[in-house]
Amino acid sequence: MAAVNNSVDELQVVVFALDNSYYGVHILKVQEIIKMTEITKLPNTPNFIEGVVNLRGKIIPVMDLRKRFGLESIKIDDSWKILILKDEEMQFGVMVDQISEVEKVPVSIIEVPPKVVSGVNGKFINGIAKTEKKLLILLDIDKILNEEEQNMLKDI
Repeated sequence: MAAVNNSVDELQVVVFALDNSYYGVHILKVQEIIKMTEITKLPNTPNFIEGVVNLRGKIIPVMDLRKRFGLESIKIDDSWKILILKDEEMQFGVMVDQISEVEKVPVSIIEVPPKVVSGVNGKFINGIAKTEKKLLILLDIDKILNEEEQNMLKDI
């Protein structure tokens, strides 16, 4: 992440929790945060795609990050949120257990993820920041979906 722009001293990230771990997404990739709402299921989609929501007249696909990351499913309740993210070509939502905060992360504390997590399933991890309170896994949302999955969701 530090390689993106060497003149940046810190990154602003939206921090959220999944399964007692903390993840961060660059604030410029977050369009908005909405309360958990009814999600309409879609047939013939990958298991981590929960369905779609109607956001002010626009149909937005929603992904369950727990399933995408291979974490155990839990009962969804009112504390859950949907982060509406935007990458270069599309918008999509991701379901998260809870939103923690917007945090400024010094680039100097961001480390490259260990090789054990940088394989196929770890390709969307940009780095890991060791803050005073926690380890923060920084996600690259442009890589959460592979090209085939992106094309499928664009057609929704």
